[in-house]
Amino acid sequence: MGTLPEKVDDPVLIEIFGMHHHYFEALAADGTSNVLSGFPASAGTYTGRARVMVSAMELFDLEEGEILVTEATSPNWTQAFAIIGACVCDGGGSLTHAATVSREYGIPCVVGTSVATSRITTGDLIEVDGTKGTVTIMERAATA
Repeated sequence: MGTLPEKVDDPVLIEIFGMHHHYFEALAADGTSNVLSGFPASAGTYTGRARVMVSAMELFDLEEGEILVTEATSPNWTQAFAIIGACVCDGGGSLTHAATVSREYGIPCVVGTSVATSRITTGDLIEVDGTKGTVTIMERAATA
């Protein structure tokens, strides 16, 4: 896939695609840390169970108070923001859909984590700190 860039200066890549330093650092990390870093898109802290989704077609599974963990959102995801406690996205910056809608609904949001959907599992207890831009996996979901 190539080498990771030392720095990204393009404001479009930063603000829309979320390619800040933390995005690339997470890709290069060994995956053993329970703390993910991203862009602090909407302030506040929330602790709850994660719901990992890859498609808006799964929204019917979402339960009130869960934390939406996904690659990215678009307008067809907006209805979810009325019931979720927080949002975490692999991609995105301050101008993405998830960031903007989270601020409108007043819920914490961290975007640009690059690896949230691969490191977090549905049912994990996580803390989203939308002020600091961190997501902490506090307890892993029980496995069958």
